Amino acid sequence: MSRLITRREALRAGAATGGALGAGALLSNSLIARALAAAPRCGSLGDIEHVVILIQENRSFDHYFGSYRGVRGFADPNVLKLNDGSGLSVFAQPGYPGGFDGDHLYPFHLDTYDNGECTNDIDHSWGPQHTYWDSGKLDGFVTGHLAADGSANGPLTMGYYTRKALSFYYALADAFTICDGYHCSVIGPTDPNRLYSMSAWLDPAGTQGGPILSTST
Repeated sequence: MSRLITRREALRAGAATGGALGAGALLSNSLIARALAAAPRCGSLGDIEHVVILIQENRSFDHYFGSYRGVRGFADPNVLKLNDGSGLSVFAQPGYPGGFDGDHLYPFHLDTYDNGECTNDIDHSWGPQHTYWDSGKLDGFVTGHLAADGSANGPLTMGYYTRKALSFYYALADAFTICDGYHCSVIGPTDPNRLYSMSAWLDPAGTQGGPILSTST
């Protein structure tokens, strides 16, 4: 097994990526240099000088980090059970014809090194997203996406990536802190979640032209 990348190696990788992106890069060379110069030590929250937020559009935690070692991902022993008496976890989504254990679809690896292993823009709008959530039962992801996206694209909702495809993100998780209880702010599309990331608000009472529940085109 390959060794874990160190914090300094992750920062150097970030600096190289930033250089490739040009002047508008997220991490400046001076910030990287200061971070590399800092000696690792125990401290408190008062020692935190910078919080870097990486926002990936319409991606779930498990889609990126479900296979990451040590997190509450696919190996979570306390995951919610389906409400259908099957005893299966919500990772076994019902309603997939020809699936396993009585038409259930399990998470599957999307190998980016194989031809055709890609994800299209499957539906993530307000209404269908709440159908997938199903009032907290979390059993409508496959049935909902099959209805919204068809038999070719619908099953992609259960696809996930591994370290091989997301080496830089996994390096950041190795070197820093990963929050495995992450959930999006709004069960819906991009714009409402962007608003929450900046203001923690989408005007639910409609006092300022909201609520913002969709993405403007």
